Amino acid sequence: MNTVHTLQKKAIHDEFDVIIAGGGLTGVMAAVSASREGMRVLLVEKYGFLGGMATAGLVNPFMAFREKGSRNLANAGLFTDLLKRMYEIGGSKDEMSSNYMEEFMKIVLDRYTKEYNIKVLLHSKVCDVTKDGSLIKNITIATISGLIRPSAPVFIDATGNADLSAFAGLEYKLGRESDGLCQPMTLCFRLGNVDWSRYNRAAATALYKEKQAQGLIINPREDILVFRLPVDNIMHLNTTRIVNRDPTDVEDLTWAEQTAREQVLEMYRFMKNNIDGMQECELIESAPEIGIRESRRILGRYEISREDLLNTVKFDDSIARGVYEIDIHNPAGGGTHHERIPENDYYTIPYRAMLPVKADNLIVAGRPISSSHEAHSAFRVMPITTCIGEGAGVAASLAVKSDCACADINITKLRDILNSHGALT
Repeated sequence: MNTVHTLQKKAIHDEFDVIIAGGGLTGVMAAVSASREGMRVLLVEKYGFLGGMATAGLVNPFMAFREKGSRNLANAGLFTDLLKRMYEIGGSKDEMSSNYMEEFMKIVLDRYTKEYNIKVLLHSKVCDVTKDGSLIKNITIATISGLIRPSAPVFIDATGNADLSAFAGLEYKLGRESDGLCQPMTLCFRLGNVDWSRYNRAAATALYKEKQAQGLIINPREDILVFRLPVDNIMHLNTTRIVNRDPTDVEDLTWAEQTAREQVLEMYRFMKNNIDGMQECELIESAPEIGIRESRRILGRYEISREDLLNTVKFDDSIARGVYEIDIHNPAGGGTHHERIPENDYYTIPYRAMLPVKADNLIVAGRPISSSHEAHSAFRVMPITTCIGEGAGVAASLAVKSDCACADINITKLRDILNSHGALT
């Protein structure tokens, strides 16, 4: 029987304590830790699966989560729980492996949300925010069922680009201090049928540089960056580079996606036609979304500096640790700048850096927290942002239970709860 319909806009009748925008690893772990503390949680994600850069971005592997020298863990809690769950269902070859398969990650993250009774809206993107004074009142979510406007006492911005914060009219910084340029965007991709036994990275990079100097390669990156996956004969390439574009401008972002795909084709042809071990390689896939290293950074109650990281400062309100180095891909072309963290030590992430100065019921989690351009280049990686997400969820629960501004929660209690769950603060 044929029937005629008109759209009946969806209404979500559930009541929520915490609403989280962004279902990457940061957002999922914020949701899990908030639910673990008894919160009713809504998690909003723009794709049809969770994981963010770990799935949609094909960003692989996890960067360093152990101290250099001692090899002591710096990132634990829900992060190491995630690693173990990935291993248990076949998504990695070791329960502490930094390499993983994205399809298994999607399933593990789905299971987290079901286990912790988290309400999830996939294919749903935050497109507007209602703010009254210093309070976020609700967010507008664009869905296939129309616009939905849920509300809650506390919100967490885990979008990666500080979308919720920006849409609320809150001020932010963008790019490096000297000229506003952000680190390059990169579209990750995979090649199959690779004979790793014959592949010589040094020889490949030397020839790449030679052809680049001849004007035969448009990619401005200075070398070829490849990684192995848990599956044999597949090569993961994190080597395209889009410079001089604003990742928060829709026209620049569109240009970046399309230009990066041309770089993917260029690199595939270069490898196949010139590099030993790559003669039979085939282009398998590129990521559904270009990887964004840097975009908006909120104006928070504390700004993390380069010196804080290099001096391994231990903040009184620390909610997470980090060991990944300062790693700045040149925003204007080739070259990458590194500054290492001292061995047998770690830096910390202060809770204050997660609190926008003009919003009382909003916590920002992940890479958009308040920092300098240099500091951001270190803590932006997924092991650290996952732990920041866990801290954000607990902090949100304390704000709800105490009926107070997010800045006024009991920091000692926040740290005690995190430590009780194995997180390292």
